[in-house]
Amino acid sequence: VFAGWAARARSPQALAYTQHTNTHMRASACLSYAQRGPLFSRLQPAVPPAEEWARHGGELASELCGGAAATAAAPEELGTAAAARIFHLYLPLYFWCLGRARQAPTGRAVGIGISAPQGCGKTTLVDTLVGRFAADGLVCAAASFDDFYLTHEAQRELAAAHPTNRLLELRGNAGSHDVALGTATLRALLDREAEVAVPRYDKAAFGGRGDRAPEEAWHVQRDPVDVLLFEGWMAGFAPAGDAARLAGLDPDLALVDSFLRGYAEWHDKMDAWAVIGIDDLSHVCAWRTQAEQAMAAAGRPGMDDAAVADFVSRYLPAYRAYLPALYTAAQAGGVGGKPTLLARVDGSRRVVPTAELGAPSG
Repeated sequence: VFAGWAARARSPQALAYTQHTNTHMRASACLSYAQRGPLFSRLQPAVPPAEEWARHGGELASELCGGAAATAAAPEELGTAAAARIFHLYLPLYFWCLGRARQAPTGRAVGIGISAPQGCGKTTLVDTLVGRFAADGLVCAAASFDDFYLTHEAQRELAAAHPTNRLLELRGNAGSHDVALGTATLRALLDREAEVAVPRYDKAAFGGRGDRAPEEAWHVQRDPVDVLLFEGWMAGFAPAGDAARLAGLDPDLALVDSFLRGYAEWHDKMDAWAVIGIDDLSHVCAWRTQAEQAMAAAGRPGMDDAAVADFVSRYLPAYRAYLPALYTAAQAGGVGGKPTLLARVDGSRRVVPTAELGAPSG
């Protein structure tokens, strides 16, 4: 899996990520620190060499931390939070994904689904993984469930068709995506087609109600990809089919559950899964509140605490309905029977040991 790294590190794609980077990280210090992380054992038996932990760790330290990080010789010098984020989450997850990519069938990109709750840092995580693949000379594209939300008009029609269903009033839950558009886009990317247009969604349109961006604003993936990362807060959710249980959680869930069956078209295209798990749903509201407060501090309009609570409350029924089965699958035969890496994070987004992870509280 890890043969030929030196050659890939000198590729044109990789050289773009070796400019102005930390070259002082001691390999032995990086490997020793990584070994203390909860995910390290999941890399056995193909553990990357110490030099790769140092190379990637040094580059990430420069990208994410800046300043004094450029001369840090050991992870501990980055500070506890940054060191743990890089060496206990980002790099173990990257090396695990790289292993899956090296096992992909010839002529097809490998699809890796990333399921993570809102606010946990999915965007930064995915951006980091895309950069790490580029640093190793591989083309990685990223797509999100959010990219395939219905247009504003179609979402209004959905809400009007089910006027008493609070979970379908706004975008977010199963039923509020254009599954056919998503399926066609994923197929083109995984078949390594060139010039693939990936939709973008403008969440600020219509006073925050959102709308699909015009096609000229879509991202065009010019080159055929080696790896596709497909992320979403509800990625990997499987229909429950238990009407009594769903009704007990929320009477509006039954219709969402029926829509969820159609998402098998997306899930079946994934070759592996990474799941970021939580044990307390209150983290989702806290993280969203932090994000809105940061937006307000930056002078951008955001929701107040009451609006955040209302917003998050529309997602909580689905979390309660589907996370237990997702976590059970991740800890057993894998999501959809595919190779799966489960990383549990706490309220500070730090990776913690994954004991038995079941239904989150809250």
